[in-house]
Amino acid sequence: MLKKNNNAVKKAAPKKVVYQDKGTIPSQRALHIAQELSYNYGEDVIVYDVRNRTPYVSYYIVATAENDRRLQALVSTAKEALYANYKDIDHTEGKNDSRWILIDANDVILQLFTKEERKRVDFDSLYMDCPHKLVIQKEEPVYRKRKKPESQQNYGE
Repeated sequence: MLKKNNNAVKKAAPKKVVYQDKGTIPSQRALHIAQELSYNYGEDVIVYDVRNRTPYVSYYIVATAENDRRLQALVSTAKEALYANYKDIDHTEGKNDSRWILIDANDVILQLFTKEERKRVDFDSLYMDCPHKLVIQKEEPVYRKRKKPESQQNYGE
């Protein structure tokens, strides 16, 4: 947006989005998944409690990756975190070159974006009135995780 001021044209400063907690999130599993994303380079990780807004989904977990490569790493982390929290993935939408990946785990849906795509889509404005929590995890999350079958465990650990 351009503004005229004293015959000079100036660009308006872009709005800085400030995320604040609202209400509480009763699902520890959703919070654990969000903590894993935040710890593994996810930015602006927010859990939205949408149980009162939609009959199909209980929680949206939204996270931003700095670039495309980090987005793919975040997708991998998300899938591992869902498995560790006893959540089965129904399906994933978005390809390797996508800037927006959706992972459907039935009652929990993860929306993973690049910075530019999250700004463009403005997903957060749809659910800002729902209870939500910004998750910032500086240390590795500690909780009881589901173990992988022996056939999937790394040898030499």
